[in-house]
Amino acid sequence: MDADYQKRKEEAEFLARRESRLKAAEERTAKKRAKRQKKKQKRLEKRMKVKPSVQKEGQTVCLEGEGSEDSSASEDEHVRELDTMNSTKIS
Repeated sequence: MDADYQKRKEEAEFLARRESRLKAAEERTAKKRAKRQKKKQKRLEKRMKVKPSVQKEGQTVCLEGEGSEDSSASEDEHVRELDTMNSTKIS
């Protein structure tokens, strides 16, 4: 009877330690995920501030070829490429 009680007690302690380790790991993961998301959000906000356009001597200068006809054509090609890649992955 003593051996059975001891075995159950050790098993309960093991499960409690395991549960606390899992909970701590989940908390660390959540903290790191929040940090990554915050960093990504800052990066996106910074891009949105810089990317749209730059004012220079009363005229707007577009960055990275925005607004040009060539860039829209290349974007269409890029979208088509992505669509074909995605369709081949699904199949």
